[in-house]
Amino acid sequence: MNPPKTSEDFILEFYHSIDLIDTLGDLRIRQFITRLEKVDDTIIFNGIIKTFEDTSREKTLYLDQKYAGIILQKINPKTEIDLTYILNSTIANWNKSVEEFPFWIKENYGMINVKAKIIDFERQDLSDLQKDKIKTIKWWLQI
Repeated sequence: MNPPKTSEDFILEFYHSIDLIDTLGDLRIRQFITRLEKVDDTIIFNGIIKTFEDTSREKTLYLDQKYAGIILQKINPKTEIDLTYILNSTIANWNKSVEEFPFWIKENYGMINVKAKIIDFERQDLSDLQKDKIKTIKWWLQI
């Protein structure tokens, strides 16, 4: 297993590692995570966001996102991508039990910016599902 060179490589190796959990336990995903320490944050971040956006892996959705959250927690990739964009692209599919995601948001953007962006985000015409997810983010972050 080589460190990913693109976010597509990241996704392929990440999903392959998750799919092997039933046979290998979490050994391969832990090995994958250790190889990410030398990978550019942009590759990691883009791969992670695709994981939170992906609706095609319904059976492994929680496991995918839980390990994506562990990567966010351990590697803490930095990004300057607008938080509103991230919320719009991930919020509907985000599993509310993956608390690493909102905590990474706070770590990356800072609490003041997160509060402001959430207030702006709530002004949009949100679905009930999106409203519920934002409420959960606010609860996790004690906003």
